[in-house]
Order: sequence, then C-alpha cells, then structure tokens
Amino acid sequence: MKVLILSFSANKVNEDSFVPNKIGLTFSCVNLCKEELEKNGNEVEHICINKKDIKKCMACGSRGWGKCLKEHRCVMNDDFNDIYNEMSKFDVYVFVTPVYFWEMSESAKTFFDRLKRCDAFNDKSQIRGKKIVSIACAGGSGSGTGETLKSFDILNHFLKTEMIGRISVTKSNFEEQKSLIKKAMKMEE
Repeated sequence: MKVLILSFSANKVNEDSFVPNKIGLTFSCVNLCKEELEKNGNEVEHICINKKDIKKCMACGSRGWGKCLKEHRCVMNDDFNDIYNEMSKFDVYVFVTPVYFWEMSESAKTFFDRLKRCDAFNDKSQIRGKKIVSIACAGGSGSGTGETLKSFDILNHFLKTEMIGRISVTKSNFEEQKSLIKKAMKMEE
C-alpha cells in the first residue's frame, strides 16, 4: 500500500528545526508510524505541512465558494493544490497533529478547512473511501486530545473516508501508546 503521512508540527529534532524541542512528541509519532509502515512493506511518504506555504481559506467567490465547490481546486497559488492532487496517489492517510488549546494545530486546521471545501462535495473525489488514521499529540495533560480527535471525526464525515485509527498520545502515555500506533500501522480495522 501507498501511505501518506501528513504532520502539522513545527517541532523537529534537527538543524532545520523551527523550535528547539528535544522531545518532539509529534515527530516521534511520525517516525514510529513511518518505521512500522515500512517494516510492514508499505511505500511511505511524509509531508510536514508546516514546511509548506498554505494560506488560510479566504471563503472567496459567490457566497464564500470560489472554484473549490465546482472545480474542486483552490484559487490561491500556494502548495495546497499540489498536495491535494498528490493525495489521490495514496491508499491510506496518517494525520499526526499536536494539540494546542484543545484543538488540532493551526496548520492542520488551515489545511483541513481547504481540503473540506475542495473535496466534501466532489462527486469524483479521489479521497473518498480511503482509510485514515488520526493521531493527536498533547504535550500536557492530554485533555484536549478528545476534542482534537472529534475534529478528525468531522473531517472523516465530510470527506467520506474510513477511520481505522484514532489515537491519543501524551508525553506521559507515549510508551504505552506505541503498541496502539504499531497496531494501527498494520492497516487493519
């Protein structure tokens, strides 16, 4: 299978880091997913949305719908349309976001707002019916992971995808959640 991992954190432990975070919970999850998927024989690509130029939805055009409603693409010239088009080449998506203020990260909200606009009413969607795994990573208590996973449920509803994993990860439960992540990367329901 071809699996696309989309992550939504500026934290990465290397010289390109935006924020010097030596723990890097989100990227620890990304790395574990990638390792397990490859071990299981999958072809994997990872895109860190924070390293892409993706602007917020402008709700342009008539009644807030630009070309996204009828042409299923965004009028803005940034990296979104390329990633959206690339998504059709994959069988499964793994979404990994940090939790900020009981929500997915700002870059995740921005990306998914535009994705829903372009794909939710697309009768020829190349995303519909594909499997997704959602991982919410909280550096604190983890109380916001439930709300973040609910946001992924809403995304799943509008994209008409198949949720095969909803995983809540915190710094304190990461070691225990590794087995759940590994199980989800087997791509079984």
